[in-house]
Amino acid sequence: MEGGTLPIPQPFTIRELRALRAFLVKALALFHDSSASSKHLTMAPAKKRARTTRSTPKEDAAPDQPSTLADFRTAWLVKSDDQMVELKAKGESFRVAKRVLTKNSEYFEGCFNGQFSEAKKGVVDFEDEIEPQYLGLYIGLAYSHSSIVPHGAPRPSKFPEAEAPKTPMRDYVEVFKLCDRFISPAMGNYIERCIDVAIGDGHRALRRTQADEGMQKVLIRDFADGYEALEMVHDAQKQIGDRMMLYFCEGVSYSSWVASMEEVMDRQRFVGHVSRGFADTLKALQEARKLKRKELAGPGAAGP
Repeated sequence: MEGGTLPIPQPFTIRELRALRAFLVKALALFHDSSASSKHLTMAPAKKRARTTRSTPKEDAAPDQPSTLADFRTAWLVKSDDQMVELKAKGESFRVAKRVLTKNSEYFEGCFNGQFSEAKKGVVDFEDEIEPQYLGLYIGLAYSHSSIVPHGAPRPSKFPEAEAPKTPMRDYVEVFKLCDRFISPAMGNYIERCIDVAIGDGHRALRRTQADEGMQKVLIRDFADGYEALEMVHDAQKQIGDRMMLYFCEGVSYSSWVASMEEVMDRQRFVGHVSRGFADTLKALQEARKLKRKELAGPGAAGP
């Protein structure tokens, strides 16, 4: 380079251009070959992920979620620093966190935060009005509804005929009555859903065990005890009773009822309403099929 100027490049000859072209073609081919082999060596095929069957949970395959009142029976035994009050029934005493009761019940809110003597003493004595067993269930349910994650209502069982009911229908009814008495609407709605699930499970179990007289007896007794515990003067309980009777009469085996009726004669109101339920069914059949009943001659009579 002279005088600070760049030298003027000389043009390529045709021979040089051909050689350059051949070199570029060969270099490009080598580049593609090496790239392909590199991919083949370094990029292993993606591993297939193991399939996980995330199907929708089945009715019986729910997480360990309490589905019976029995799961709440000992919840109130847990110690805490909350202000405690005392509930008494038939000589038994329950120490309960005040906030648990007042949060879930207008009745207890008035008792312990008002001007009543119970507020000063911190004690409510129900004497012989309430069974301790059901008061304990109510308290456990109140603790459940005060927890961070309240319990959901139980799901219908897929195979209700496989075993006897886990929670007697009467337990649900008795706690529902206490929810009404203590003005606990949210808890009452929860228990009513539990009752409806129990009625549905009982109905399907009756339908699926027509030939199993032993299971039929267990289910007949469960319905009878639950129905008899209802107080029909209250509209909500009367409606529950109507649903209970409808599903029972549509599910029970007639032959099992004939064989087992004597065993539930101590539940006379239940037996009477079952009789009416069967009569309603026969009436509907008679009207639908235009069946005619025969007039019978008197016993031993030869005829008119």
